[in-house]
Amino acid sequence: MQLLLEVPGNVPDAAQCTPQQFITEAKLAMAIKLFEMKRLSSGMAATLIGM
Repeated sequence: MQLLLEVPGNVPDAAQCTPQQFITEAKLAMAIKLFEMKRLSSGMAATLIGM
């Protein structure tokens, strides 16, 4: 499955990171939040971020 998210081009700069770093951090934040909400197990969250 693929998720398409439109983000203004200046957002990674505002977050003081490269576009690839922003993508990685956004996936991590999503995995953490879904885990906190008990929507994903820790293993599924790890899989989501490629661990």
